[in-house]
Formats: sequence, C-alpha cells, structure tokens
Amino acid sequence: MGVNTYLLDRRPIPLLIGDTRHTVGALRRYFKVTELDDERAAELNAAACIRPSPVAAMIMDITELPIAGERDKPVAAHLVLGWDDGRGSVTDFDWDYLPILGYGVRNPENGAFTLYEERAGTLYQLDQKRAGELGLVGPEGHLARRGQPTISECRSVRPYIAGYAEADCTFDDGRKLKLLVALADAALPEPAWLIGKKPFQAVRYPPDRSVPREPTKARKFGDDPGPRSRL
Repeated sequence: MGVNTYLLDRRPIPLLIGDTRHTVGALRRYFKVTELDDERAAELNAAACIRPSPVAAMIMDITELPIAGERDKPVAAHLVLGWDDGRGSVTDFDWDYLPILGYGVRNPENGAFTLYEERAGTLYQLDQKRAGELGLVGPEGHLARRGQPTISECRSVRPYIAGYAEADCTFDDGRKLKLLVALADAALPEPAWLIGKKPFQAVRYPPDRSVPREPTKARKFGDDPGPRSRL
C-alpha cells in the first residue's frame, strides 16, 4: 500500500460548471513517498515551478460512481481538489488536507469534464447556483482558489514517536484533525505557534532554515510537456 505522490501535469484540463468553462490541472500518480530520490525530488521542484498555478486539480485515477437517476450505470469519475498557489504535488494521505470540490466526469463527445457533487455515494451535476452556494465560484462565476485550510485552534501538542509531535487542531473549515510535526530537537512548539498557519507551514519545528535548492525556471501552465510523459 503506502502513501502515493501525485505530480501536477503541465497540460490543462477543461472543466464545466453549468455552462461555464474553467481550466484545472491534472494530477498523475508518480511514486510512493518512500521512493523519493534526487531525480524525483528534482521533478517535484520542477512541478512546483509551473506558473500560473491552477486553482484546482483533477486526480487522473478513476473512481466508479453512479449518477443520480442512473444508479445502475456507474461512470468513471475523477476527484477534483482545491489547489494552493505554487503547489506542484499532493499525496493521497488525506490529500494533504486540500478541499474536495467534487468529481469530474468526461464527456466523450467533446473531451471536456463536467463537475459533479457527491452526496451519499451518488453524483449530482452542479450548476452555477449550487457551485456558488458551496463556495466553489466567486460572484463573477470564476472558479475560486481554495487551498489548504488554516489552523484556527490548537488544543494541545504532545510527544508522539521519536522526532515527532502530535498537534490536536481544528481547521477554519471545521475539520478536527491531529497533525504530525517533525522536531529538529527535543523542544515542543507551543499550541499558539500553529494557529494561523496552514498544515504545510507547520510540518517542522523550528521551521527549516536550510539553504533551499536552486530554483528551477518557471514553466507556464499548459506548456507542452515534450517527451517526459510521466509528468
């Protein structure tokens, strides 16, 4: 089993919400987190440099779900996640706490995907009004950026396993989860240190101040990926 890493593809995916056409990124399964090496780290860094960042991204793995009114005919559906600006990858460990926007179902006639809401294991097609009620689109109908939630409350931080602490947190979207924080030494962070941060900003304490990798030249979202088809 293990935890898989999905890498952002440079090719955009058309996504319809009602009659409005949007563009999202594609996420392809790349490797398990335990298989990280220098080559894969370079690919992660390159994916994080794709600009502009899509506001949402679609997992290309297929989940079969029925559409309302046709429960006896499951369709191939693709999970659609909200996306952080500058993010290039995600793991399938709770999808790194990114919000689930719905599922995309491909129209074989035009190749575009339509966004559906999942309720009790059944897909319901979204229109602009419902998408607005869910906060997926803004007043002008544009797909809204919704990345990782912010930690609004931290009740406690306690030792977990060697080198890690466990933080009992509440996110601003209402979810209550326990986060693992890597410790550079034996000191534990105070609960207040986590408040106002997104999970990716609280993965290490004290924050890593090591010299970052030399940045890779930014590439445009939608650029031709060339022969490196695994991206």
